[in-house]
Amino acid sequence: MTAIKWTNAMSVGVDRLDRDHQMLIEMINRIASADDSEATRRRVIPEVLVTLVAYTVFHFQREEKVMVAMEYPEADIHREEHWALTREVHLLQRRFSERPDSISREEVLTFLTEWLNHHILLQDMAYKPYCEGRPEAERAAVAHGEFDLGKLLNPAPAPANSPVAS
Repeated sequence: MTAIKWTNAMSVGVDRLDRDHQMLIEMINRIASADDSEATRRRVIPEVLVTLVAYTVFHFQREEKVMVAMEYPEADIHREEHWALTREVHLLQRRFSERPDSISREEVLTFLTEWLNHHILLQDMAYKPYCEGRPEAERAAVAHGEFDLGKLLNPAPAPANSPVAS
């Protein structure tokens, strides 16, 4: 498969959301450029799946905040699609954890490519007219913070005086 390159036609009109979508393209290209070796199964697939689980949670929360801020009328339907994709990602990751041989590089690549083609290039484009050129859409996206895989995978421990720490 030829590497996917970001184009302006893929933009949803919100820079931070576009950057998130570019991360998904990077994951697709990472899997696409890997071979079908045992090393790929042991290293590349788990790296992509762990990143994808964290990315999904972060990105969908950001996107939903933007849709609410822009009063996108189909936000609830879009959120349901996010839930379905989140379930699929977690099932894929759990299946890989339990039986690494049950998931191929090709299966992960197909899943990610379908996500790009169906969810981003079709469904996400529906909210573009509500966001494009509106600074408040970017402000809502920025307010959600930056995707930091290290922080998401290894959150700082709760302070000793926190009720969570006990």
